Amino acid sequence: MTVIISSSRQEPLSRGERSLTPVDDQAFTTFLAYAGRYTFTSDRVVHHVEILSVRKWLNTDLTRFIKFKDNRITLVTPPMPVNGKIQTVELVWERERFR
Repeated sequence: MTVIISSSRQEPLSRGERSLTPVDDQAFTTFLAYAGRYTFTSDRVVHHVEILSVRKWLNTDLTRFIKFKDNRITLVTPPMPVNGKIQTVELVWERERFR
């Protein structure tokens, strides 16, 4: 599986040579990507991280709880600290109904 999450607030890189543009903090706060194998049970999926943009997650397992409702699938993280608060993050996919 592959996950790529990007903020719509990303600023374009400078017009200079992109391969020589230094990485800034914005790259780490507005973009996340990881990939690897996964295992699935009835109520959760575990992503076995093998490639990623956040090195501290290398070779770790990320559990996501799954909710199915109508034409939606929702993945929910376990509670975790985010900016000093305990939070969960939800990602929702909705299947478009064909006419």
